[in-house]
Amino acid sequence: MKSIEQILAGILEGVIACAFLAIFILVVIQVFLRYVLNSAIPGANEVVIILFVYTTALGGALAAGRGEHIALTFATDLLPEAIRKVMARISFLLVAWINGVMVWFSLHWIGVTGDYLMPSTGLTRSVTQISIPFGCGLAGIYCLLKAVAPLDPQPDAQS
Repeated sequence: MKSIEQILAGILEGVIACAFLAIFILVVIQVFLRYVLNSAIPGANEVVIILFVYTTALGGALAAGRGEHIALTFATDLLPEAIRKVMARISFLLVAWINGVMVWFSLHWIGVTGDYLMPSTGLTRSVTQISIPFGCGLAGIYCLLKAVAPLDPQPDAQS
């Protein structure tokens, strides 16, 4: 049976892939319309930007959950394995805490600036801005799951 983390990763990967496909299609259509037919789809550029922001936020959450976030490991690599495992859990807890702080402050920011309209689509800026607490919230959940789950043992060097 798949774990919650694997199911969430699969869903996020699917959403990110669909968003990138939509970005690709929209950009190709926009280029064709602009250079061949001298026309454009109103608001398409804003939609591409919104999709890109969401792929970045979701991709960041996915990377944090996989432990692929930025890390300097030269010091911890010198520690015994048991201490490295404890440090990994502490690291995941700290990253979860930082993401929680980001969720808290971004919700306030959205409350202040989210009602402004985007010029081409007429959507409120909160449509894009909500990607930050959403992505950070998912990253925090991922990190908490990693912090409490048993850590994978190091692969044996001889196998």
